[in-house]
Amino acid sequence: MKVVLFPHLQKGCAPSVAQKMCLALHRNGMEVLVDPVCQELLQDMPFIQYVPFLEAVQDADVAIAIGGDGTILHCARHVVGTKAKLLGVNTGRVGFLASMEPDQIGEVARLQTGDYRVSRRMLLHGVLLDASGTCVRDFTALNDIVISRNFSRVAEFSVSRNHVLLGEYRADGVIFSTPTGSTAYALSAGGPIIEPEFACVEMTLICPHALSARPILFSPQNDLEVRCSVREGQNEDVFLSADGEKAIPFPAGHVLEISGSDQTVDILDLSGNTFFDSLSRKLMQPLKDRRS
Repeated sequence: MKVVLFPHLQKGCAPSVAQKMCLALHRNGMEVLVDPVCQELLQDMPFIQYVPFLEAVQDADVAIAIGGDGTILHCARHVVGTKAKLLGVNTGRVGFLASMEPDQIGEVARLQTGDYRVSRRMLLHGVLLDASGTCVRDFTALNDIVISRNFSRVAEFSVSRNHVLLGEYRADGVIFSTPTGSTAYALSAGGPIIEPEFACVEMTLICPHALSARPILFSPQNDLEVRCSVREGQNEDVFLSADGEKAIPFPAGHVLEISGSDQTVDILDLSGNTFFDSLSRKLMQPLKDRRS
């Protein structure tokens, strides 16, 4: 079994966790592949194969992301389209996408025995088209695609479903999320918690200027279209971002098409924790601790 590591070396205890993970994988008879950027950190481990991550993940069975949720999302972007399954180890704050904590590294022995759970997650596919209908950029997102303006200024936009106008909105922005992303930005914006293996696209407005605005769930087979209604020259500060990556402008006259992707990501759970266990421990427990 080939395992490639994707550590965020500036995130908490990620460097020491990466070292311990490499040793644990080697002890359990697995091939360990790491990007050359980590060679100085791991120089005392001759069994490691140093291969650029983007090359190594193409042939790996498992990709282990070590960091926070942002690190796991970034790793997931590169896992899409490969056979590699994704395992997240939390060295950040919440780490909701991670199924392991640093003190559970010994559980990686289960990779060899198959004693683990696989959670298949849907992805969003987004395409930004210019006024002529030419593709400017396409996106794949495990969590969400977000459209918003700078400095909390209200944006005006319309949303269509299968080419039929759904509504025109005034809000700080809009979040289109997967069930995986329902516990991220969408939750903070008032969206529902959705079981991650469920298949749907959630639309949640950010600070809508309307009392009636509520989150909406769509089938992933729907084609959603978003258009900014702001006049030419007045929406240079409207941007969109997929999974928190660097935002790009959403110019006047452009259209963003969103639907469920044909691709998926398999996330591994070696610890036996269910989604609801993580929900209670990572999102609800801080509230319970304050009350006690």
